[in-house]
Amino acid sequence: MSTRLKLLTVGVVLVTAAVAGCSSTAGSSGAMQDDASSAASSPASTGPAPSPDPVTPTVEPTEAAASPVASPTDSASVSSAGPALLGQTISPITVNNDVCAPNLAYACGSIGPGTGIVFYASATPFACGAGLTSSCNFLEAAQNGWNGPQAPCIGGCVTSTGQGGLTSDWGIQENRITTQYGPGYPYCNGSGSYAIIPDTFTTSVGSGYSNTTAMITMCTGGSAGFGSAGNLARSYGGGGMTNWSLPSLDELNALFYYTGRNAIGGFAASYYWSSSQQSGPYAWAQSFESGYQSNSAKTTDVGVRPVRAF
Repeated sequence: MSTRLKLLTVGVVLVTAAVAGCSSTAGSSGAMQDDASSAASSPASTGPAPSPDPVTPTVEPTEAAASPVASPTDSASVSSAGPALLGQTISPITVNNDVCAPNLAYACGSIGPGTGIVFYASATPFACGAGLTSSCNFLEAAQNGWNGPQAPCIGGCVTSTGQGGLTSDWGIQENRITTQYGPGYPYCNGSGSYAIIPDTFTTSVGSGYSNTTAMITMCTGGSAGFGSAGNLARSYGGGGMTNWSLPSLDELNALFYYTGRNAIGGFAASYYWSSSQQSGPYAWAQSFESGYQSNSAKTTDVGVRPVRAF
């Protein structure tokens, strides 16, 4: 198990753009993208409408720039109850990366084909699947409890009434003491922990599948008590689907916006991994408490929530 390290922040603003769109295509690993060509034009189903290292001085959040630009910031802890996280962070996201178009086959908040919660619905298809050669219109996220036994949320749960304040996104302590938080998961165990993993730098909506497929070639493990974030996400089989993945950075940001605004999903008020690598030893994570995004050490243990495009 990797050690938890202190979060250090360096402010940058990241544009999180979402392109829209899914047709059925088999990925190189054999996973299938569901056919959504007819789904995109069907009537909407019922669902809620979207209504480390040296520390330097702080800066105020700025408007989104075309690409991340480093600027100094103060160190900050994830939460008083949460683990430390190593890396540089950007300012809280100011761009709403949230798309919930009306009059489609699936509305945001409805249940998707994989039994997950739809959180992104676009009338314009976006590239998805292996090599980004398919097209999709929707993203769904696995529901709370997808990963087996649940434990208290790090920093508390971002949740609606009735979800119990528990999550399986961080796994569970081996001794099963339910008052303790789950241990979390590293981005990667194996040769990709410090080395560059090819084909995992894409951040766009729709790229989570291809990023995750590349990750699992250099990372190992995926069980509830061990393993790498990408392997764990891919091993989920909700709805009998085989294309569950670790979300790309833009997919994760869209998930943060939708679930945070609607207080649903049972997410911990702490960091979650994206599948978007930042460098050899670092990858991108996002706080579901503040919206901060962090290029964090790939050995850091944080939360995992699978998503899938269709």
